[in-house]
Amino acid sequence: MIAADVQFRQAANAAAAAYAQKPAYIAYKTDVVVDVPSLRRHQTISRAVESRVADDYAVLQDLPQGQRQYAHSFPLIPTFDALSYFRVTYNGSRRDALAYVEPGDPLTFKDPRETSHADVVVTMLRYYHAEYAADSNDRIAHIVMDPLQSLTNGNNSDFYIHDVYVDTASNLPTRVTYLGATTTFTCDYQVVEGHWLVSHATYTHTFYGPLKIGRVTATAEATNHDFTFPATPSDPKLIGFGSLRLPNPSA
Repeated sequence: MIAADVQFRQAANAAAAAYAQKPAYIAYKTDVVVDVPSLRRHQTISRAVESRVADDYAVLQDLPQGQRQYAHSFPLIPTFDALSYFRVTYNGSRRDALAYVEPGDPLTFKDPRETSHADVVVTMLRYYHAEYAADSNDRIAHIVMDPLQSLTNGNNSDFYIHDVYVDTASNLPTRVTYLGATTTFTCDYQVVEGHWLVSHATYTHTFYGPLKIGRVTATAEATNHDFTFPATPSDPKLIGFGSLRLPNPSA
């Protein structure tokens, strides 16, 4: 088995390549369960979503026959690459049950041997220490990522990559987990008709009151299914390009 940091770089590059081959349009159904135990809140939101992938402009249809609206994909666009620079907006309110995961540029790595003339080149990750977990095997590599101070010092992010499960045949991640003091974010992937997609995602966040007096923990768990990739969207408003500034889909 290759070194864990090399496996991570290969997984990031494979994910970026898969993301670059994303379809023009995607349609799917999603079931999102929101739990806030301390407030005795349990809610399930089911929607049919059709999205223009290039700018994440989507039509959302509450199931079975509820509200129809235009917004970002809900709860996140299934082509999302978790090994990327992204931002999560989530406040746990009733009308914003699972807000918006704003995609960013994928993580990519160049092979330093391509430009080096040295006889031996030693590579390492700059911001993480990577090692294999005990449950790794020839089929699935489980990489545990430990963020280094070069990343965390002065960084206002509240979570970092912690676990990456990689299909060693394709180098594509099958699961990516971020972990922080108040946040856990996990994406599970599957390949559907050649497209690398988020099939399941869980986001847990703890909100604290002033001076950390009182806290509320909320969890949103999404299951995406029934994926299709229409050549032409069923809704004509998805043809072409519209505004990139859209309201978050409300619950």
